[in-house]
Amino acid sequence: MPTVLITGCDTGLGREFAIQYARDGWSVIATFLEIANAFDRHERVRSFPLDVTKADGFVRLKEAIGNEPIDLLLSNAGIGLDTRGLGALDFEYVRRMLDVNTIGPLRLVETFVDNVVASRHRRIAVVMSRMGSMSLNLSGGHYGYRASKAGLNALMRSLAVDLFARGITIVLVHPGWVDTPGGGGGGALSPEDSVTAVRNVVARLGSHETGQFLRYDGLSLPW
Repeated sequence: MPTVLITGCDTGLGREFAIQYARDGWSVIATFLEIANAFDRHERVRSFPLDVTKADGFVRLKEAIGNEPIDLLLSNAGIGLDTRGLGALDFEYVRRMLDVNTIGPLRLVETFVDNVVASRHRRIAVVMSRMGSMSLNLSGGHYGYRASKAGLNALMRSLAVDLFARGITIVLVHPGWVDTPGGGGGGALSPEDSVTAVRNVVARLGSHETGQFLRYDGLSLPW
């Protein structure tokens, strides 16, 4: 039975990832910012608290999991919706976005890279956004969110190079405009359809494609 560790399972995409992987027979390690949001009971889901901005939370999670192989490390936790413009920016929130969206996934990989190496599939997937693409930025604004995702692209591209020799394949996937609170609501895709599509991309990825920035349908996106 393969194992997946997923961050940010409180709502939306993270919760749907956990549901679908568990349904398909995976052992799921689901993390929650608020453990009260955890699944009540599910034989294939283990729930843990994790604030990705807190180093000690990663330490406790690593102690709980130990050296258990992790076939797929799925970085999903993130925040956005920075709508303030120049002259009215909330710099504390900008800093938090960088902490959650950029530094958090890096901590995740550093903490569990050996678990991934010990597994059969050896994959890391990161929920990205097309707003992390500098080439596609034609509307401006959203300074903190764009910067946090562009920085995450750079980090994961470097990790893909550095971890290739250890057999790890990394992919960054834009899930589309999904109808979730984090996406502002009204998205064209349901969480169910988006997650199914993203899972298909992750499943068929070859090691030679590591470090790619892809859309949920597999289309390559520019940096």
